[in-house]
Amino acid sequence: MPLDFTPTSVVKSAKRTFTAPITSAATFDAAIAALKAEENPLGASDYMTAGETIDGVSTASEYYKATIEYVNTLGETLGTIVIDAPTRTAYDDIIAELLATTAITQAYGADTTANRNTAKDSWNVRLKIHDPAGEIYYLSFTRKDLKISSYESDTILAKVETWADGVTALN
Repeated sequence: MPLDFTPTSVVKSAKRTFTAPITSAATFDAAIAALKAEENPLGASDYMTAGETIDGVSTASEYYKATIEYVNTLGETLGTIVIDAPTRTAYDDIIAELLATTAITQAYGADTTANRNTAKDSWNVRLKIHDPAGEIYYLSFTRKDLKISSYESDTILAKVETWADGVTALN
């Protein structure tokens, strides 16, 4: 006779879609940096596991994408390079290297320039957060939305909403 699973918790998620995408990487970075600061706005606290101290806010994953387009003087896009980068630093370095590589640009013709199409960029960062009450949850940031997941207590959602309401870029 099979045994039934017994639910042990009620895990929730919620999503806030911004009225306009975040257009500045610096603005995106500032929102994340505020959460990682020693005195973070959500009151996240360090915790111990297996005898090791874990930061109250840590990066669980991150992923960045950028698009470089090669355009002639008629405004025609002759080619596109899309890069994927595992960190913000790699993202900036790869973009700078591609824009500076004249051999690629010249391969498309003498009247071609390399341009960033920042409207096609995407940034994704997922933070693991430890609430002082002991619960661990996640905040996932993109240019277009913020998602909170794996939380149980509605007070956590209220804290995140209050914080996000005060950050212009997240509204």
